[in-house]
Amino acid sequence: MIRNLTVDDYPQVLRIWQTCFGDDEAYVRFFWENAFAHCTGFGYYVEDMLVSMLFMLPGMLEPNQVSAHYIYAVATLPEHRKQGLATKLLQYAAASGASALVLYPATAQLQAYYIKQGFVLAFRKQDCDMGKFEFSLAMQAYLRAEAKLVKRDLTQRDAFGGMLLPLHDHAQAWLTQTQGKAYLKYNLE
Repeated sequence: MIRNLTVDDYPQVLRIWQTCFGDDEAYVRFFWENAFAHCTGFGYYVEDMLVSMLFMLPGMLEPNQVSAHYIYAVATLPEHRKQGLATKLLQYAAASGASALVLYPATAQLQAYYIKQGFVLAFRKQDCDMGKFEFSLAMQAYLRAEAKLVKRDLTQRDAFGGMLLPLHDHAQAWLTQTQGKAYLKYNLE
């Protein structure tokens, strides 16, 4: 069963986050306390146990002001993988009302997975000028604070390029207009 994550789900989110990403509790708590209220999280539950999750961070595709959500922290417990749970969560997210979903795959394997889900390469480094994904103001504040906390340049994730799943005609029109000459500003220092 899929449902929205609530503040009561924190212990289960922490367990999945640490199992899948290896981050310490301070980092996960920082996300939970500073970003969770400004984003949407979905979870897949098996008998009331959270086994897979993803978060959607709000933003816009500019310059057209097309509503979009950045997909973040997609994770499934190892013993529940290969069952299509992340795919079901992505489909659920796609049906949530956004015009587009945006993400940055961390590996070539993830890039191939998201291509199978319908995502296309749409973003490059910040040297492009025809379009961009702009996080909401609350998410920008969180990302600035996160960059200071982790002390790493998050723009180095550009090896595989940012990806977009256009869900409505105006997102497809944005993609055509920008012709892959858009950027996803992730480091906000």
